[in-house]
Amino acid sequence: MDKETLRLIINDQQKVFNDNAGLIERDISIDKYLKGNEIIIISGVRRCGKSSLLKLISKKIPGKKVYINFDDIRFTDFNMNNFSDIDNMIEQGSNTTYFLDEIQNIEYWEKWVNNLNAKGIKVFVTGSNSKLLSSEISTYLTGRNKIIKLYPFSFTEFLRLKGISIDYKTSSEKSDIVSSFHKYLDIGGFPLVIRNDDTELTKQYFEDILNKDIIRRYHIRKVKELNDLIVYLFSHAGNIYSYSTLKQVSSIKSLSMIKNYIHFLEEVFVAKKVDLFDYSIKKQKTSSSKFYSLDIGFLNVIAFNFTENRGKRLENLIFIELIRKGYNVYYHNKIRECDFVIKEGLKITKALQVCVNISDPQTRKREIDGLMDAMTTYKLQEGIIITLDQEENLKLKNKKIKVIPAWKWLLGKG
Repeated sequence: MDKETLRLIINDQQKVFNDNAGLIERDISIDKYLKGNEIIIISGVRRCGKSSLLKLISKKIPGKKVYINFDDIRFTDFNMNNFSDIDNMIEQGSNTTYFLDEIQNIEYWEKWVNNLNAKGIKVFVTGSNSKLLSSEISTYLTGRNKIIKLYPFSFTEFLRLKGISIDYKTSSEKSDIVSSFHKYLDIGGFPLVIRNDDTELTKQYFEDILNKDIIRRYHIRKVKELNDLIVYLFSHAGNIYSYSTLKQVSSIKSLSMIKNYIHFLEEVFVAKKVDLFDYSIKKQKTSSSKFYSLDIGFLNVIAFNFTENRGKRLENLIFIELIRKGYNVYYHNKIRECDFVIKEGLKITKALQVCVNISDPQTRKREIDGLMDAMTTYKLQEGIIITLDQEENLKLKNKKIKVIPAWKWLLGKG
C-alpha cells in the first residue's frame, strides 16, 4: 500500500471516529484503564459495542489520538512496511494514544503493538473474528496488558438509549421503566437490535458467530450434532444438565467433544456454564453444571419454545447481570437448590433465588427453603429472592430475606 493512500484512509477514519453522535455511555469504570502504560484489550461478543467504547474512552484522554480500523476493505494491500509508514506520518510522543480496531486482520500486528508499547505509547485494542478471538489477543502480546470485558447493554444502558431516567418521580415514569424492562427481557441488549427493535439481527449475529467463529474456525464437520447440542442447551438454559443427557440428545459419542463445543460457545461470549459450588475442587469438577446464554435475545432465536418459560428467562437475565458485575457465580444444591451463590475470595458472600412469582404456597416454600439452605450452609444473614413484580421483606430464623422486583434490582434500587 502506498503512503498517500494510507494517509488518506487514516484521515478518513479519524473524521468518523471523532463523530460522537448517538454514543451511549456504558456502565464501565473506565478511569482505572487510562493510567499506566498497559495495553488495553476490549474483549466481547460481536456487535456488543466495542468500537463505540473506544470512542467513549477517547473522550476521556487528552493529547493526540490515532484511530485505525483495520476492518476497512481499503487495507487489503497493507503490508508489514506500512507499520513504519504509520510511525513516520504520526508524530509520536508520551501524549499519543492509539485506538486500533479489528487489529487481528493485519499480519504481524502483535509485533507493531508490542513495539508501540515499548516506546511508552498507550494502546487500546479491539478484535473479534474467526482469525483471532478477542479473548485470545492478550496471548500474543509481550507487554503488560489489561482486559475490559464488554457485554451487550445492561438494563440501565437500555433505558439510557431509550432516554428514560432511572430516577422516577411519578407513577407514569415508573410505569415507563417497568414496561421497558419487559421489552428488555424479550429482546436483550444488543445496541442495534434495541435501536431498530429488530430481533432478526440477533439471529443473524448468532449465525455469524456460529458459522465463522466456531464451525469454520475449528473445522467442525458434525454440524448437525453441534446444532442439536446448541438447541438443547439454550432450550434448557438454567437447568442442571449431565453429560450423559447431552450425549443422548446430540448423538455426539465423545464426552471430550461435547466439553470442547461448550468451551467454544464460552470463548465467543454467547454462553457460559455455571458449576456447583463445593469446597472440594474434585467434587466441583465432577458435578453437573448449568448453562446460560450471555444475551437474553439468543434464547428467542435458538431455543425451542423458550419464550413461554418466563421463569427461566428471568433467571438467565439475572445471571447475565451477575457476570457483567464481575462476580464468580455458582449454584448451590446441598439439601435444596439455590439458583446463585457468589464467591468472593474464599467465601460465599451472597445467595440469590429467582422466581417469577412466589404467591403460590408451594412455590413460595420451595424458593425460601432453597435460599435458607444456602444461607445456613454459608452462614449468611441475608438473602435475596428476585421476582417479576413482587416486593416484601421477610425474617425467618433470625435471617433476613429481601423479595425484590427484577427491574428494581437491576437498577440497584433495592
